Amino acid sequence: MGVSYLAISVGSTALSFVGLQYQAELSLDKLRSNGLIEEGSVNLVNANDAMGLLFGSYATTALLANFLFNVFILVNLCLKSIFFADLYPSETRKLVERLVNYVIYKQMFQALARDRLERLNASPSAQPWTYFRVYSALLFVLSIDLFWIRICLGIYKTLGSPMLLLLFFEPLSIAFETLQAMLVHGFQLLDIYLHHSAGDSANCQRFKFFDTLRAGSLWEWKGTLTRNLGFTLDMATLLMALGHYVHIWWLHGVAFHLVDAVLFLNIRALLSAIIKRVKGFIKLRMALGALHAALPDATLEELRAYEDE
Repeated sequence: MGVSYLAISVGSTALSFVGLQYQAELSLDKLRSNGLIEEGSVNLVNANDAMGLLFGSYATTALLANFLFNVFILVNLCLKSIFFADLYPSETRKLVERLVNYVIYKQMFQALARDRLERLNASPSAQPWTYFRVYSALLFVLSIDLFWIRICLGIYKTLGSPMLLLLFFEPLSIAFETLQAMLVHGFQLLDIYLHHSAGDSANCQRFKFFDTLRAGSLWEWKGTLTRNLGFTLDMATLLMALGHYVHIWWLHGVAFHLVDAVLFLNIRALLSAIIKRVKGFIKLRMALGALHAALPDATLEELRAYEDE
């Protein structure tokens, strides 16, 4: 069914492109008849009038919007086929909800990748290649997001307007969330790979080394890193959203309007979320400290007595 949807999207995109091209040719003929475009050249004096006539047509605007929408759907279907193949019903429902609420495809596929990886974590038969295929979607999202940040940086350096700082909040928030997902599921990918490769006799010594690390400091370090860096990235995402609203309020100016009330409520909700997250992290650290005090690590003498590697 996914292939049929992709074929329909390709056909619809092609038809919308043909319609847009036909409408553009009609508009160009109209511009030539008005003398705004000469053969092989454009009258620069009347360039603004020409652009106004070209994009002032409702038909041209509608066809352009239809073409962009079809391209958007086609890109999403291609990315779904590459990284996820067929979707589960719960994933389809969540994806449609995110599409309604937020139509930037990087964020959608980032959340879809997290949902699929969590499902694979709960599956005892998950294969390393299947896990890596979905995990690579996060790598794709991060690479596109970094390219987006670079474009925003170039625009800001060129124009230098403080309002253009608004361009950075969205890609930076996506980058923080993607890095957090890559951190958590990257260790899980390594664990699945080691588990499925344990029977390879050619790599026996290498996996024995990894098993030793997995049973010792590496996996303790993994828990500490996931906990602390995850908290840091969570806070960075919340602070980025808070800075976004504060910056908008600063540019808009404080006044008693409906927009200011909405901004104030959003800022209040973010501050509450930040305080709650900090309190939860402090309680977690205190609980872990009490647990380590009640259950201390074994000494080297105890390990030797039990011949524990």
